[in-house]
Amino acid sequence: MKKGAEKHDNVHVFSRNVYSQDRDGVLNEFTENAQLFNKRKNSVYLYHEIISITRSKQLSVEKQQEALFHIVHEYIDHRAKNNLVYGYMHTDAINNLHYHVMISSNERGNNRNLRLSKKEFDQAKKHIENWTNKKYPDLKQGMVINKQAGKKTSHSGAELKKRTGKMPERERVSNALKDIFANSEDKQHFFSNLAAQHLEVYIRGKNIGFADIETGRKYRLKTLGLSSEFNLMSDKIELDEKRKQVDENDQQKKYQEAKGYKEAVKTKEPEQPVEKHTSKVKKAVEDIQKQRENQNNQNNTHNKGKNKS
Repeated sequence: MKKGAEKHDNVHVFSRNVYSQDRDGVLNEFTENAQLFNKRKNSVYLYHEIISITRSKQLSVEKQQEALFHIVHEYIDHRAKNNLVYGYMHTDAINNLHYHVMISSNERGNNRNLRLSKKEFDQAKKHIENWTNKKYPDLKQGMVINKQAGKKTSHSGAELKKRTGKMPERERVSNALKDIFANSEDKQHFFSNLAAQHLEVYIRGKNIGFADIETGRKYRLKTLGLSSEFNLMSDKIELDEKRKQVDENDQQKKYQEAKGYKEAVKTKEPEQPVEKHTSKVKKAVEDIQKQRENQNNQNNTHNKGKNKS
């Protein structure tokens, strides 16, 4: 719980069965309630859970924050309706909005530890995913928890995470691919995101998979349980490619139309009328004829003078 980070605006802070609003008061309520049940070795006093949604381009940030608040409300109704619950929304992640939620292990005023079985916990998670997709389709969260049949963390991987706190390599790759599928708008963006995570795609027969460039390990898409997310991204990229092709064709068509128009309106230099050239030639001939007549007259006059003498 962040000290001094609470925003009491009915969106950023979520509480259930908690009456205090300041940090110390909330912690005291959790501590006092935890004193009610009998202590045993390795007793759990509270649970820390994260409820997250991928950021959407369909809704404003304010609408997404409001939706996440109601998602948390619905989840707690099924997960721990009578327990002490206090959570705060984090908005600093680029790709998602999420709540950090603190849940008491026992119901308020009860001396028994309320523990959900694995099946009950899975049902609560599946319910909230189905409810979110139905209630807020514009968030486009898709199916993840309900499509996990082929995605299982190995026993050794689970033990590694429990023992060292390190995320198994397979889980790291799976989480990276989820973000890539959700946030790749076109082919170039998709391959750039893969390269940033040191991953590359490969195809073997009808199977699509991804290889970790650094370790050389390969993971089939179907085994990771991410076929649905990959298909959604592929459809989005295909639509983008079709849109670009249409735009390119439109530009080419406009260019050809403009080129044809320019050629159609081109004109040659106007030729001089035939009559104009004819008149020039006629005048020149008349001038020459006059010159000849004048010359002949002069010659005749000269010859007459000679004869008289």
